[in-house]
Amino acid sequence: MNNHVVHDDFWAAYNNLPQHVQRSTLRKIELLLQNPRHPSLYLKKVGRLWSARISKQYRILARQEEGTLVWYWVGKHDEYMRQI
Repeated sequence: MNNHVVHDDFWAAYNNLPQHVQRSTLRKIELLLQNPRHPSLYLKKVGRLWSARISKQYRILARQEEGTLVWYWVGKHDEYMRQI
């Protein structure tokens, strides 16, 4: 996947995160856009979705739309497990 888009729904979830997690999330999004294969992202397909790691406790999710990964959600790992 070379194309990545961050959806408005992602930013709505992002705004509810603690500030330190917001900073980490921005760094990971920048890294994702520059180098999606970076090992610290742990980018992987999970069922019909794609996942990347922000930290041990936080993940981001994307859906694939015509060759583009649309990042739509960010949140805690336990919430992530319910979504996948």
